[in-house]
Amino acid sequence: MSEYQVIARKWRPQSFADVVGQEHVVRTLRNAIAGGRIAHAYLFVGPRGIGKTTLARIFAKALNCEQPVNGEPCCKCASCLDLAAEKSLDVMEIDAASRNSTTDMRELAENALTRPVGGKYKIYIIDEVHMLSKAAWNVLLKTVEEPPAHVKFIFATTEVHQVLPTIISRCQRFDLMPIPTRLIASRLQLIADTEKVSIDPSAINAIARAAEGGMRDAQSLLDQMIAFFAGGDGSQITGEQVLSLFGLTDKGELDSILRAILLNNPGEVVTRIAGVARRGKNLETLFDDLLYALRAVQLSTILSDPSELLDESPETLAGYRSLAQLAPADTIQILLENVAPVGRMLHDALNKQVCLETVLLKAMREAHAVRIGDILARLNQLRTAGELKFLDQLPPVEKNIAAPLPANMAVNVTGGAVLKEPETVSPEEVPETAQTEPSSPEEPAVVSPAVEAEIEIKEPEIVQQNIETIPEECAAEPPVENEVVSEADDIVSDAEAVPAAEVKLPRGNKDRETAYTPDKLQKSIANTEPQELVKILESDPVVKEAVDLFSGMVIDIHR
Repeated sequence: MSEYQVIARKWRPQSFADVVGQEHVVRTLRNAIAGGRIAHAYLFVGPRGIGKTTLARIFAKALNCEQPVNGEPCCKCASCLDLAAEKSLDVMEIDAASRNSTTDMRELAENALTRPVGGKYKIYIIDEVHMLSKAAWNVLLKTVEEPPAHVKFIFATTEVHQVLPTIISRCQRFDLMPIPTRLIASRLQLIADTEKVSIDPSAINAIARAAEGGMRDAQSLLDQMIAFFAGGDGSQITGEQVLSLFGLTDKGELDSILRAILLNNPGEVVTRIAGVARRGKNLETLFDDLLYALRAVQLSTILSDPSELLDESPETLAGYRSLAQLAPADTIQILLENVAPVGRMLHDALNKQVCLETVLLKAMREAHAVRIGDILARLNQLRTAGELKFLDQLPPVEKNIAAPLPANMAVNVTGGAVLKEPETVSPEEVPETAQTEPSSPEEPAVVSPAVEAEIEIKEPEIVQQNIETIPEECAAEPPVENEVVSEADDIVSDAEAVPAAEVKLPRGNKDRETAYTPDKLQKSIANTEPQELVKILESDPVVKEAVDLFSGMVIDIHR
């Protein structure tokens, strides 16, 4: 019984024509051989399993082929057969992960001076070349820059940023891309038909999607599926079996979650995710699939033909277009903006189910929230329909414009009272409605009825806290609260009720222990324009405090 050979090795391409998904590299290498423009060093860069080492072997085979055809190796001559059987003495593969010391590179540089045994070139294929140390590179640097005419170097790496720039500048660099899913599925179907394996197309597509662009990974997964489910009874491998083995989510269930997200149905989203978690599916893979599907839906709204950027079948693209009709383009954009940056957070989360639910619900809330543009559009719609005509019948808004405070008015910090300074105010400066004539020098000033109508007691609690003694006749009169006068200034006077002998300063003001004299009228002032009050406070040195009726707060300026 011969030893079994895995599919990845058995189906490794032997010529450029067999390589899948790297047409730009294949064309360049084939033309270089056909035209005789062969460089001395090449560097293949790309993720795992996309054909870096395979292309290096095919290129080496074509270089030493005795009868190449249009840059393709004939695969029949002795050199090609020896290389296919891994017996060639002129093509040497070196693993830089295990041979990365200066001694190994010095030995390689010395062996490069010898002539090839049977072929035209001595070719060194160094895999994972980024593992070489800086000292090892320095030993090999001169040989790579100016090798003998019979020596060719082919380097392969998955982490080109770790390769010295001096080495990259001496090589022809080729960046290999992940292989499209449809091409992987096509190759897997060919392998299954040749190996006489019965497998459903949905299972093929699931394997190709799980490979994430790597042909070697896809072939290894197919080998695993054949060993796990093919029991020799001729039963077919189904898509459900593949999904259950790899923890993938069914395409129909993925579309259901995406539809619930676009329609802003949080209950459906949470229920679907809970069901996926109960069946043991990989939630990180589900997140990646949702992110890919959201991008595909967005591209369907932006591009007329998204097939140029999406490697999907026409049926899948039609499904994305139908999903794009469920929500506006800006909603899809906001969903993608909120979902895309949280992949690392989900990877590090202890409870991935809760984290995924929270991320999706937050994205839905922000994407489907009412925005100012929607409100303006609705108002314009109502105005066009004539449903806002009543707004034109409303009276215009009247704003209170603060008038300048009379010269005899000032705010007292102790109780909101306005003090009168008779020695600085002349009778001509006082309005007729505000002029008062005291009956005797001992009696306090009497306020006229016109002014008394505008009087309002403001903040009675503050007055009671700051004044130690209040006459009974003043305490008996109930204060008026929450009453705003239409004039610019609201004036409160309690001068008639508070005798001068009993009015004292608050406790703690030891630097001003003189009681108020009868010739100082105590009133309070308030206004709905706080900026005007500030101007009044700054212009009058006696004013200590003012009340802003608009916000109900006290504007306090300490001097």
